[in-house]
Amino acid sequence: MSRLDNLLSKLRICAEKYDMIGEGASVLAAVSGGKDSLALALGLSELSRFYPKRFTVSALTVDMGFGSDFSEITRFLNGRGIGHAVIKTDIAKSISGLEKPCSLCARMRRAVICSYAKEHGFDTVALGHTEDDAAQTALMNLLYGGRFESLDPCFTYEDKGVKMIRPLLMTNEKLIMKIANEYSLPVMKNPCGRESDSARDEIRKIISGVDRTCRGTSHRIFSAVYKNK
Repeated sequence: MSRLDNLLSKLRICAEKYDMIGEGASVLAAVSGGKDSLALALGLSELSRFYPKRFTVSALTVDMGFGSDFSEITRFLNGRGIGHAVIKTDIAKSISGLEKPCSLCARMRRAVICSYAKEHGFDTVALGHTEDDAAQTALMNLLYGGRFESLDPCFTYEDKGVKMIRPLLMTNEKLIMKIANEYSLPVMKNPCGRESDSARDEIRKIISGVDRTCRGTSHRIFSAVYKNK
């Protein structure tokens, strides 16, 4: 099985298990420029060619105002037959003075994406969270909040009428890194420069440290959280 076939298999299993994609769905992939979101857009586009339920895929990037150039991403996605829109915002300015901006930044970006989806007729928004992200979230919630829970595979913003899905939840970062290299995904560096200051980064370091002597840590955390979901 090729790496892309492996990715598509994981996407399909996840989508079918959680009933993520309905017949005739119009899916908007949120593409930040990172490897996960680019692999998501590529994978969903390929999956749409043979998935039992017909659906279409387009992509949206939220330009937060850091001066990034997304033209390479547009060229790559268009070359794969995926429409790509870039919407400019001043989120960077809004969070510039905050000590810990990550949570607010994520909420603001999510609001922009949902508003765009509703305005342009997309009923489904796909987010690029992976198995590793889910494991980090679970451990972060446990250590900082005293609850062992993680990311919802799918949920709906009732006021927007938009369904949010996470088709990469059964896919790990190692596979995505290989896909990124093999398909020369135009991965962009996070322009904010604050990701190493976040609580998530601390959790990432903890999992990485444990994984050196206990391989598969992220997968076991993921399995523990989602075994009954």
